[in-house]
Amino acid sequence: MSGRPKVSVVIPVHNRERMIRDAVASVLGQTMTDLELIVVDDGSTDGTAQAVESFGDPRVRLIRHEHNRGTPAARNSGLEAARGEYIAWLDSDDVARPDRLRLQAGYLDANPAIALVGGQAATIRRDGRRSWRPQAPRPLTHERIVATLLFHSPMLQSSMMGRAEVLKRYAYRLEFPVCQDLDMYSRLMLEHRVANLPQVLIDRRVHSGQVVRSQAERIVDRKRVLFRESLSRLGIEPTDEELARHIKLGRIKTSPIDREFLDWSEQWLARIAATNGARRVYDPQGLDYALRRVWRRACLAALRGRDRFHALGRLWRGIRRLRSPGPNLGADARSAAPSASG
Repeated sequence: MSGRPKVSVVIPVHNRERMIRDAVASVLGQTMTDLELIVVDDGSTDGTAQAVESFGDPRVRLIRHEHNRGTPAARNSGLEAARGEYIAWLDSDDVARPDRLRLQAGYLDANPAIALVGGQAATIRRDGRRSWRPQAPRPLTHERIVATLLFHSPMLQSSMMGRAEVLKRYAYRLEFPVCQDLDMYSRLMLEHRVANLPQVLIDRRVHSGQVVRSQAERIVDRKRVLFRESLSRLGIEPTDEELARHIKLGRIKTSPIDREFLDWSEQWLARIAATNGARRVYDPQGLDYALRRVWRRACLAALRGRDRFHALGRLWRGIRRLRSPGPNLGADARSAAPSASG
């Protein structure tokens, strides 16, 4: 390929011969064709490399690590090799929707204040069928994304596209073999604005080999480091027990919780709101969004437990209590955010 491509797509992969073909095909089938695809084979011992090479497309570049160096190192190899104006990520077990690159590149072209943009996702079930229903929506505006990062990841690494000149300054740290995306977001968002598009851009595959399933303990360990830093920046120095509960609160999905944890959650979120009201570390409306969303998930989890009526009453009372004071977003902040509400 001669000249600089508009977008460099990077796929890090290790031993996913059966899945990498779909990921590569989804990139080569994009409606935007001005791209290069960099697949970083991180020491695979199966037929992953051969599967990539079998496409025979000149836009595909294969980088091979002689041994498994870990996901952060693989991502950094892709960053270093990328020649595009924009760099997009895709996980090796996911597939990109056909218009993904066109939509994101167009958004970055039209919004020079945004350094990184993600999107929404749907699910490829274990039987191979795609779910028509999108996953839980990610927040769209910078203010909401930054506040949500206090609890869990507000962006999908596999859906990211950013400006190469920015991303190359935020290499993935090797001390985060998991949660490297949370670490990178935390550093990048201190200096740059980000956004999520409302469209579904990728389909995420559900399978037993996912990192979130196989590396649960390491994920919690790395989150202790990241969330302690975030809470400290806000002005809260959590105890070890508070930190463990904060991490659990951000991970609540379907597992029921008891009344005691729900009571603690309301007090903890109110403390976060009050601290931010005094220090204004987070945009007040952005934090309102994040607090209400976390509280709603906690109450819904409690509804699956024994104290259903108690949880239902607390849902509405807590939403009113958690609202943090602050002015409306200024015109400058609104103009740099996506037009749709997040």
